Amino acid sequence: MRIGNKCSIILQQDVFERGMEFHTRATIFAEGCHGHLSKSIIQKYNLRAKAENQTYGIGLKELWEIPAEKHSPGRVEHTVGWPLDRHTYGGSFLYHLKDDSPLVAIGFVVGLDYQNPYLSPFREFQRFKHHPSISETLSGGKR
Repeated sequence: MRIGNKCSIILQQDVFERGMEFHTRATIFAEGCHGHLSKSIIQKYNLRAKAENQTYGIGLKELWEIPAEKHSPGRVEHTVGWPLDRHTYGGSFLYHLKDDSPLVAIGFVVGLDYQNPYLSPFREFQRFKHHPSISETLSGGKR
């Protein structure tokens, strides 16, 4: 290490502790697609050689407290498409959370490669919430 005009050597001290070494059959890296470790492993093992390009999207999410009689803890709903047109990638989720209070997490995702320059992911999310099955779940609730 160089400090100003002087060179110094960092020596192992009594408090030095070598990092841990793991021996496993499988390791899962869950640090995201652009994490430091993930990038190193992808490059070392050439994992993107036959992969398609990554796609990116924008997601909007709300948490709603709904009437208890409409709450089904653990229920999961996923959709693809509507209200988007057939050329736009996206979809939604609706999760009935397993809390003491009747909460649902609702969200909408739109791929960022959409062609319509006037498309508003926020407005599409609002349209989605007016679908009869979704609006029924949310009616009487509050964000």
